[in-house]
Amino acid sequence: MNSKSPVNNTRIIAVCIILFVGFLFLFNTGKRDLWAPDEPRYAQVSKEMLDTGNFIVPHLNSAPYPDKPPLLFWLINLFSLPFGKITALSARLPSAFAGIGCCLAIFYLGKRLYRNTRIALLSAIFLATSSKFLWMSHRVAFDVLLTFFVTMAILCFYKGYTEQKNKGRYYILFYVFMALGVLTKGPVGFILPFLTILIYLILKRDTKILKETKPWLGGAIFVFIVFTWVYLASIYGGKEYTYQILFKQNAGRFASSFAHKRPFYYYFINFPVNFLPWSFFIPSIAIYLSSKQVRGRVQNILLPVIWFAVVFIFFSISSGKRDIYVLPLYPAAAMLTAWFINEFVEQFREKRFKIIGYYPCYLLGIIPLILGIFSPIVIYKLFPQYTSSTIPFVIILLLGGILMLQLVRHARIIPFLFTAIFVIFIVFSISTLNAIPILNQYKSAKEICDKVNSIMKSGDKLAMYSFFGDPYLFYTNRNYIEVIRNIDNLKQFMNSNERVFLFIQEKDFKEVSRSLEIPMFILGKDSVGHRDLLFVSNKDIQ
Repeated sequence: MNSKSPVNNTRIIAVCIILFVGFLFLFNTGKRDLWAPDEPRYAQVSKEMLDTGNFIVPHLNSAPYPDKPPLLFWLINLFSLPFGKITALSARLPSAFAGIGCCLAIFYLGKRLYRNTRIALLSAIFLATSSKFLWMSHRVAFDVLLTFFVTMAILCFYKGYTEQKNKGRYYILFYVFMALGVLTKGPVGFILPFLTILIYLILKRDTKILKETKPWLGGAIFVFIVFTWVYLASIYGGKEYTYQILFKQNAGRFASSFAHKRPFYYYFINFPVNFLPWSFFIPSIAIYLSSKQVRGRVQNILLPVIWFAVVFIFFSISSGKRDIYVLPLYPAAAMLTAWFINEFVEQFREKRFKIIGYYPCYLLGIIPLILGIFSPIVIYKLFPQYTSSTIPFVIILLLGGILMLQLVRHARIIPFLFTAIFVIFIVFSISTLNAIPILNQYKSAKEICDKVNSIMKSGDKLAMYSFFGDPYLFYTNRNYIEVIRNIDNLKQFMNSNERVFLFIQEKDFKEVSRSLEIPMFILGKDSVGHRDLLFVSNKDIQ
């Protein structure tokens, strides 16, 4: 009976992680509409995939979409089956479940790596409550799914590396998850986990173990999974699509990006902001890692350190940069933070932790107090009509901050951490009920599209002038909207004998109205994100 208790305890903790993280990632997930720039685009590509029956070559606005491989679009369609159509909820479910899977995976990796349940549990919770990972798990995105496959590939390798039984099975899964990562977001699905493992083995002087991973069999499975789709895509998409997906969208973005160009130091600033609140411990972790006491025990943290460094350096070298690109390093960052916290808890009386341990905790306790005091003042100045909505946040932040500072003062580090986690949990949950619906009014295109759908008939022509917006395509339930780029084509379109309809930005409408005599009757108006948008027609509605 006693021999089974650790296994049972692990399973109970794993179930608790699933319940906690599942609620955090799934609560109210479908209540807001799809927000630009990415969410409506990926939902629309999935919709066109379903409508056309072409599951090999993704399309957007009825043209091949070579920016991303198809796995996310397949999963969105799969999760949409119970709903009968693609919805905001079904489109976000792959990210939510991938996020849950990531947290569970690093719990088991932490157990295997550190032989310490506390570190494993904290790793999972720190990952789930880090600001960017939490938010991305509520969005339609490739990056949480990619992070899941990278994490699973590393977990499967490490289990094969450290276990005596079922080595072959885990090594095969290592290759399978890398292949699925490639089908999610291209070669990085292979490069990130393989480079992490390779450097790890080189530093451990154990590269001979690569032969045990059955590279011929694993490689064959990897090639079969990836190149089956590549081959079919080259047939159905043609040479141009194949060139775009294999070279321009991957090697081209890395070497000389045509979008999202950022300086090399971008992630030095961006990552700490997005890993809040746990990024307060980053300086302390760096100091502690460089200390003499840790150098002799570096083997314990070698894997997450390499994992973090590989992803960080790879995307820092890359020409194109976005904050979501480095999401695959968040599990490693969470594990390092959990390891440091465990060291702090076990040695909190030692002199070296007086600064590197306690200072971040005090800072973490002060931040809720600052937010609780100043956020209602800022909201009152900018949006006075929403001041009353800040009351629940203020109460939670002030009470949580006071309690956290008291716990740190009495060296109650674990209760302090779980109070911080509870504050994040409650504040985020309340936000999905109060703040997100308010933001939805400004960021969603659904309202004006509903008006469009109530006015237009299925066969009526609809166009956009001088821009293309994925939300308007998705929420008008169309697979194609013409994009007019110049005045002459606009004049020809609006002078049609039949009734036609147009989305046009208000600034463009004023310019066109002053310079040309084009019949334009305003049927609707809305502000969506940064655009003041008009819905017009060449004939008035009688």
